[in-house]
Amino acid sequence: MTLGEFADDGSRDLALYGNNGRPDTRGGIAEHDWNPFGKADSWKEPLANLRVGLQYTWYTRFSGLVTDVDGAGRHASDNDTLYLFAWLAL
Repeated sequence: MTLGEFADDGSRDLALYGNNGRPDTRGGIAEHDWNPFGKADSWKEPLANLRVGLQYTWYTRFSGLVTDVDGAGRHASDNDTLYLFAWLAL
């Protein structure tokens, strides 16, 4: 399990960041990975490796705002994402 937080700060630039021109974005990431094989005693070692993971990214502030981040009523948390992935290396 991996946990992390992020913060994106910088100078105002309306052309680059839109809305209010602020890059002020904050949030966090949680990821859990599982390697069912690819270890020393695994099937087809060392030829096959598999990693399955689940990642969740959440936002507490987006472009300096918590609510109405796009002028249409969206909240920063509406950008939260859940990502399921698999990596296979042969």
